Amino acid sequence: MRFEKLKEKFWQLYNFLTHEDELFVYASSLSFYTIFALIPLLLIVSSILFLLPNFQEKFGEFKEIILSNVIPTHIEMISAWIDPLIENSSRMGVVGFVYIVFTSIMFFRNYEYITSKMFNSKPRSFFNSLSLYWTLITLFPLVLGVSFYFAFQFRELWEGSGFLSVVLPFSPLLVGWVMFVVLFKISSNKEITLKSLLISSALTSLAWNIAKWVFVYYVAYNQSYSSIYGSISFILFAMLWIYVSWFIVLFGMRICEGLDQKLSFTP
Repeated sequence: MRFEKLKEKFWQLYNFLTHEDELFVYASSLSFYTIFALIPLLLIVSSILFLLPNFQEKFGEFKEIILSNVIPTHIEMISAWIDPLIENSSRMGVVGFVYIVFTSIMFFRNYEYITSKMFNSKPRSFFNSLSLYWTLITLFPLVLGVSFYFAFQFRELWEGSGFLSVVLPFSPLLVGWVMFVVLFKISSNKEITLKSLLISSALTSLAWNIAKWVFVYYVAYNQSYSSIYGSISFILFAMLWIYVSWFIVLFGMRICEGLDQKLSFTP
């Protein structure tokens, strides 16, 4: 009898966290749109960042940091493929601009629909969501550029000190925590308790960084894909990692929603 109750509670929790198994489909959908929108969004971010002073000198480090988080393996091959696209972005013309706008809108509309399901909230209207996310695309590079500038200055100032060696290993967790707090807060489109927001964001950052570490080691020690698919194996790994990342993010949103419901109804 107790086993049946535990089994029932387990499936209730599973169905809630996976949104009746729809989370797997949503992660696949976002992965599909991400593949098409990744390069256009990278072009927009890099174009705005190039306007910042002294950014061109730091662009190599910035690109390495971004790629190591978005696609943590085969960075050299992907960088060699992306560099010509960024260099030719100034000559993309009207068709290229329309493509960038179209893929960006499709991605954010799909993202808005899915996050409203994850948080059981009302989706924003088309123009509200478009203005919000387009503002984020514009402001994100500026904030990112300023943060990287101070990060580089901080590293040069404290380089060789014991303090930096202690803080640096935890910086991906802290940065991920802050980013997920902001992402969950904006995506929820409703009031979320601060406690549930902080806990779910911390768990998501921890899970994502552990998954990245495991994924890198899996790719390093699993040579079967490289022997079968050759040089295009990095595309398969990139698609797999994008799916895993979105699964973790959406799962974290469901944890945030569950904690918020529990804390909101707690007397």
